[in-house]
Amino acid sequence: MIIHFQQVWAAYRTDPILRDINWKWQDDQQWAILGGNGAGKSAIAHLMTDQLRPQRGEILRQPTIDPEHDILHLSFELQQKLIEHDIRFDDSETRDDAFDVGTTVKQIVLQKQIETSRFTEIAKQCHIEHILDRGIRFVSTGESRKALLARALLNPPKVLILDNPFEGLDKQSQQELHNLIDTLLLSPIKVLLLIKQSDEIPDNISHVMHLQQGNIMALGERQTVLAAASQQQHQLVIADLPVAMERRYAVDKAQPLIALNHVNVSYKEQAILTDINWTLNWGQHCCIAGPNGAGKSTLLSLLSGDNHKAYGQDIQLFGNTRGSGESIWELKEKFGVVNTQLQLNHVGRTRVAEVIASGLYDSVGLYHQCSGKDRKIALDWLKVMGLEDIATQFFNRLSFGQQRLAMLARAMVKSPLVLVLDEPCIGLDEEHRQLILALIDKIADRGECHILYVSHSANEMPSCINQQLLLQPHPDGGFTAKVS
Repeated sequence: MIIHFQQVWAAYRTDPILRDINWKWQDDQQWAILGGNGAGKSAIAHLMTDQLRPQRGEILRQPTIDPEHDILHLSFELQQKLIEHDIRFDDSETRDDAFDVGTTVKQIVLQKQIETSRFTEIAKQCHIEHILDRGIRFVSTGESRKALLARALLNPPKVLILDNPFEGLDKQSQQELHNLIDTLLLSPIKVLLLIKQSDEIPDNISHVMHLQQGNIMALGERQTVLAAASQQQHQLVIADLPVAMERRYAVDKAQPLIALNHVNVSYKEQAILTDINWTLNWGQHCCIAGPNGAGKSTLLSLLSGDNHKAYGQDIQLFGNTRGSGESIWELKEKFGVVNTQLQLNHVGRTRVAEVIASGLYDSVGLYHQCSGKDRKIALDWLKVMGLEDIATQFFNRLSFGQQRLAMLARAMVKSPLVLVLDEPCIGLDEEHRQLILALIDKIADRGECHILYVSHSANEMPSCINQQLLLQPHPDGGFTAKVS
């Protein structure tokens, strides 16, 4: 036996999350836990690692397994903690070059150990050799997840819990990780997968637990449980969008929304984007595609005012040259942004309604109480997301997927001219993925909000998309844009 849950009930503070969980993991079994956002998958991981204690029931472990040292939960929460730590020690303001690379990927993986041939082998196995000297804050979501997996393999635990491991990875990386996990499932390491979609469960998984709102819906051999889960279909119902806020600015519609001419971005001597030429006109909604590390997030940050590399380049935004006198806040008020980095920045004990309302001010958190008109706007968008019942909960207590939905609400409260969606479906179960895609189309159909959409999955494309920008390798290094 690896672990045994006996009639376990659990809650976060006073909010119940798991009810009467009975589950035994035997030595010859390989398990996946399948469930949607808020189902309780992460709560089971927290119970296994002693980060959460049961209210009732008992958890038995193999005597040789220490929950603190022998069980590793590889999740977005771990990534969030690393980012928070790295930001805290950023010394860019005191440096001559005004840039602190922070903790490198190599340092994250090694954890102060000596670099050996085994480290080199694992870095190659996880396909992170090309980013070892880059800061963990400056690599893509998918690349950072591969780095954390490499760290786990360098110091393998007895039990490895992989929380939605395929999120944020391009197709090639997903297949590579599938192969790696199938290999791990045949190794001495005991692997538990927390999965939102049944088609992501690797072949070597023998048993599945299906969770729904803290209850076990089915438990047992893989085929039996997945067959039962596939029969549970939910009809998608989308609420009407809130009335759009009146914008405080005017834009010349005779000019393109966005125009980039021969734009280049590099960090130190590493080329990221090379000779980018792209125009987005009124009425266009663009999908930005390319492999992990191609510079998709870098490209988006040039537009939304979050990247100083935009200065001195030929970038036209809403009829004005970037850096020609507009303030950063005048630029930001035209963009609504959903990305993992912004989500990870909301690390404090802030209530969900306050996180949503902060989008009205382009701030991380609020500096006054969320009330009146601001609160109503936040609650109206939470209702559209089906999250109105969690408005007073702390943001960092939500599942990653629930946080993602809240971030879309935050991006929309100010009725942006351009909605930037960098992997918006990361962390979402199938039901909520379909909700997000339908909402994006509804937002686009209402008019005057233009979509910039990044995704690795062809089946996660909103139907409003009518332009594609593909980042592909440039002969001189970095990636360039092919627009169609």
